[in-house]
Amino acid sequence: MLYITGDTHNMEDRSNVSAKNMKLCCAEQNADYAKITHLIILGDFGVPWYNCPVDENGIHPTDGEDRHLLKWYNQKPFKVLAVMGNHDNYDVIEKLPKVKMFGGEVLKVSDNIFYLRRGEIYNIEEKRILVLGGARSDDKAYRLPHESWWSQEEWSEDEKEKCLSKIKEGGGEFDFVLSHTGTSKGIACTDSYFLNEENLAKLQEDSTVCFNDKIDSMISYKKWFFGHWHSDWGYENYAESKYVPLFRMGILV
Repeated sequence: MLYITGDTHNMEDRSNVSAKNMKLCCAEQNADYAKITHLIILGDFGVPWYNCPVDENGIHPTDGEDRHLLKWYNQKPFKVLAVMGNHDNYDVIEKLPKVKMFGGEVLKVSDNIFYLRRGEIYNIEEKRILVLGGARSDDKAYRLPHESWWSQEEWSEDEKEKCLSKIKEGGGEFDFVLSHTGTSKGIACTDSYFLNEENLAKLQEDSTVCFNDKIDSMISYKKWFFGHWHSDWGYENYAESKYVPLFRMGILV
């Protein structure tokens, strides 16, 4: 059973994936916490946040909070899988060892923690899943390059081409899409501000939203899960909507 939820931001919002909060969401969905096999975080995982040594076993944090989180997640009774967000340390992520898993490649943080690669197609719990990720940071003017902001947050053209090729080769039917920011239509669900065409057009300034919109027009799927917007609209409207924005709450599938 998969448990899918929103951003955790290193230490800041890790309570989103505390046993207490996850068990509450399980109870509301008549599900058994003990049957969760994989926790999926929809970007802005933020582990590690600080640069650190990396080898074939994963990361070796030097920062105290990163060390604490690594131990905390390693003790979880299920695998932890993270989509790449915009507040993630891409300099470290790019050094992580590649491991074959779910019919594709993942990036190993530790024996229990893995980043899902952008543009990869996985089979997890017999679900065919397309993983996207990334977003443009609106606050990058207040952040430091390679310390609290990374330009790799937006896809390169090469990444986009490889993703499109995989979809064309493997077929465009999926059970789920996982991303960090959403599509234009999905984001509009989170805030009536974006129902205005002029405001909606501002979303197109993010190349990741544009790419998500392009993917949305090419494929078929049951649900598209995304974080970034700090909204649980998708939790409240899960039955009716194919777009599922999440933050503190989790959906079980």
